[in-house]
Amino acid sequence: MSLYCGIACRRKFFWCYRLLSTYVTKIRYLFELKEDDDACKKAQQTGAFYLFHSLAPLLQTSAHQYLAPRHSLLELERLLGKFGQDAQRIEDSVLIGCSEQQEAWFALDLGLDSSFSISASLHKPEMETELKGSFIELRKALFQLNARDASLLSTAQALLRWHDAHQFCSRSGQPTKKNVAGSKRVCPSNNIIYYPQMAPVVITLVSDGTRCLLARQSSFPKGMYSALAGFCDIGEEFRGYTGDTGRYTILLIQSSPSCCYRA
Repeated sequence: MSLYCGIACRRKFFWCYRLLSTYVTKIRYLFELKEDDDACKKAQQTGAFYLFHSLAPLLQTSAHQYLAPRHSLLELERLLGKFGQDAQRIEDSVLIGCSEQQEAWFALDLGLDSSFSISASLHKPEMETELKGSFIELRKALFQLNARDASLLSTAQALLRWHDAHQFCSRSGQPTKKNVAGSKRVCPSNNIIYYPQMAPVVITLVSDGTRCLLARQSSFPKGMYSALAGFCDIGEEFRGYTGDTGRYTILLIQSSPSCCYRA
């Protein structure tokens, strides 16, 4: 009996170490791509791209859920050429992750102004027809995506939004330049480096043990509710934020759902 227990324990530890090793390998690979532009460009050759239009991801419907299709570099170049766009626009893409087999994943927004094209934004209806999908607001589709796609698309949208809003240096006013991975932007005039910002958010689930307090906005799809959430102030403790939940809930009841959003 003890022999079987020993074998089972060794197998358990083996799989734990293997999962940890795979995770560390992925992190090291992503770090290399973020720091080495040449390595990142090489990864694009065999990588896959998620497409966005004005921060809305391209999704396809399948059995009551959304799927996020991926496109190879060759497919993307062919698509851009068909719509009269320069393949150099791919340099606007950002690195968002990789598979266990080290296939790099990127995101590219075809609806935002591009640094490499005069006629920047591609027309949404034509793109949807060509790609056999729809560009859907991520917040509305989030709960109908699988966990991996939801995480990747959230990361992609945040990075794409940050790059779109930080194209100029706050000190010199000169245009900044992103690295290939999109992990930073640099001002050529003074070498100031800008990194993507993170806005800390606290989500509070208020419960009496059997029920929980949820809210919804008029823009939510039918049947969708959300816990109360809001951005943290600098130096604010979680304890202080959760203590404000009642105040925000009262404002929500007495005024409009938008108060919950601005919490």
